[in-house]
Amino acid sequence: MRIGVVSDPHGCLVGLKAALDWLAKEDVDTVVCAGDVANFGPQPNECIALLAERNIPSVQGNSDRNLLLPSAAAPQDDVRASQLAAINNWSREKLTPASHQWLASLPPSLAPEEGVLVVHGGLDDADEIVDAEARPSLPAGISIVAAGHLHVPFIIRTGQGVWLNAGSAGRPCDGDPRAALAVLEKQPKSWKASLHRVSFDLEAAVQAIRKAKMPYAERLVETQRQACWW
Repeated sequence: MRIGVVSDPHGCLVGLKAALDWLAKEDVDTVVCAGDVANFGPQPNECIALLAERNIPSVQGNSDRNLLLPSAAAPQDDVRASQLAAINNWSREKLTPASHQWLASLPPSLAPEEGVLVVHGGLDDADEIVDAEARPSLPAGISIVAAGHLHVPFIIRTGQGVWLNAGSAGRPCDGDPRAALAVLEKQPKSWKASLHRVSFDLEAAVQAIRKAKMPYAERLVETQRQACWW
């Protein structure tokens, strides 16, 4: 049994498709998504549709949840927060009713196989930060947890098992603009985890941002190319 894990495409269709196509060539048995599918990118509906077409289950990330909330007024005293609010509102307005329904149906966690748990941030909170320096406890009966949220891939091995972050398939933030993903492979007594990077057409992603006329498009282009945080 081999499970592919993608996370955080954030509306970047070209990155998500490259990651999924790579997993298809690797002939994994199933693919799951660790959330944050639509927000912050030029093609939110297309990313949702691609996962739906391929019957790929996903958990609900914090950005997915935020798109389901009413539009928020942009804070005027915080430039960065104001810019992010404008992008969030743009993404929210672009959602079709079908996309909204799909996001609303997502669970907080998935258990695709015995001993495997998929979450977005932490075990009980999609906003929780579990970084590479953490030493998280795994729930009883779980030997591997796959998460996203941080846009930085890593693997933590503990006495209980493995906690991995699959990174981002659409907007990496570790200085490497390639799509990140993970593969989980069943071993006789445990699960083995590996991280992978897949190149995609970065200029196509850039042009999609500009064509969509997203707010602060050139800043989005800059962070996409540099694979960095806002």
